[in-house]
Amino acid sequence: MPFKTLAGLKKLTNLGAETVAIAPLDAGSIVAAVTSDPVKLSVHAYSGGSGKVTNVALDEAHGAALLNKQVAVVKSGDDLWALLDIQHKPKIEQVGRDIKSLHGCPSGDTALAIGWDGNGAAMAFANNEVGGRQFTVRGDVRCASLSNDNRCYVVVEGGGGGQFRVHPGASPESGAIARADLPAEVLGYDRLAGGDELSALSKLGADSVCVIRKEGAAAFAAKMIGVPGGVVDVAVIRTSLFVLCADGKLRLYDGETLQRAGSEPSVTTFELDVRAEGEPTVLTATTKGGNRLWVGSKSGDLITCTAVKGGLDV
Repeated sequence: MPFKTLAGLKKLTNLGAETVAIAPLDAGSIVAAVTSDPVKLSVHAYSGGSGKVTNVALDEAHGAALLNKQVAVVKSGDDLWALLDIQHKPKIEQVGRDIKSLHGCPSGDTALAIGWDGNGAAMAFANNEVGGRQFTVRGDVRCASLSNDNRCYVVVEGGGGGQFRVHPGASPESGAIARADLPAEVLGYDRLAGGDELSALSKLGADSVCVIRKEGAAAFAAKMIGVPGGVVDVAVIRTSLFVLCADGKLRLYDGETLQRAGSEPSVTTFELDVRAEGEPTVLTATTKGGNRLWVGSKSGDLITCTAVKGGLDV
């Protein structure tokens, strides 16, 4: 049964600075919200409620990943920093330089770092420290997304709008098991939400999203759908797309809606006003213990709601 509504809107906290990342960890049933200028890290249970807020001695933050319940990795500028013992009094250590992007894995234990030199690193916590096993990346990776189905989804630069690839495991180290060429319109689109049945590629401020739908065991097809309100970020759960927009709306598109949708602004399955203080900035989805969407804002709000199937909260 597809998702039809969004419900249970709840503001968990306000951190007083721009929320730049929301990192989930299924193994611990927690999310960490990270702000920039000042940098703070707030840890919350999937079930909601007040969280543990920690000030971090960094000038700025641009991304984050949770390796386990006590260890986070934060991207600040082009550097990576490990935060140890985050639910008590964190210790901070630099663990990477010249990093283009950082991608957390909801299952935990690992995170993917892509360097400006085109190489990658699988970040992990062992022997009381965070380190990265380096490897060569195949192609120029524009963006990536790790999912809890043990897959790594990437967009690689190339002809037209590039190529979408699916790799086994939590990195693009092994050969791709599926590929799809992307339309020229997505050149420069750099926010990817990956999933086994549906992936979505977006760009801040765009008026459309590229949806990449599974059509066979190793076959995917991409198409553009119009979205009103200015795209901020995207998330996917199974065959449904969730789009956070600059007008303050969180828009749901189920599989049937996506099938009918075209490049003109499409009719949504459902939309919800997230009522955040400041413009929305980031969106993340989690599925353990319920299908939830997590929204961050420029003022530091962390807001959650539930995706509902056919009128039942499941």
